[in-house]
Amino acid sequence: MADADTQERHEQCRALTADGERCARPATDNGFCYQHDERDPTVSETETDTADSEAQEANDAETTDPDDVDVSEVDLEVDDDRIEGVLTIRRTVESTATELVGYEFNSVSEISATGDGWRAVVDVVERRAVPDTQDILGRYEIDLDEDGVVEGYRRIDRYRRGDTAAFD
Repeated sequence: MADADTQERHEQCRALTADGERCARPATDNGFCYQHDERDPTVSETETDTADSEAQEANDAETTDPDDVDVSEVDLEVDDDRIEGVLTIRRTVESTATELVGYEFNSVSEISATGDGWRAVVDVVERRAVPDTQDILGRYEIDLDEDGVVEGYRRIDRYRRGDTAAFD
């Protein structure tokens, strides 16, 4: 019985990590994981007992399988018409950006409602390069009315695909 208690106590490594948390790796026979040993700082016996009881409580807690949740029963305040409007604008922009701007469509980076319609920001490939991180991309703003009809566009930026400094 004492061996079983000792074995249970050492299922989790007793060492503390650099940030002061208990190591989450499984322990070997000596109570430490493959990365730690007796020279590492360890949790005290009271912390070990507390951690073990907390782990047991977590195991005893009731859990819900995401597949068992019926989303239709959840009362979400979602404006389906607004979402469908955004998706319609996205499809419109994706299908017309290449023809409209004159360069190969790459992605939609923003869609937002305006007072009198929609504004979409798309990225297009203005010049291909090898490696592709050196492609020159153009960021274009496309204005659409409430019905999704394009009213105009303008380039707002150019950048290399691999250059993220401007967006950080």
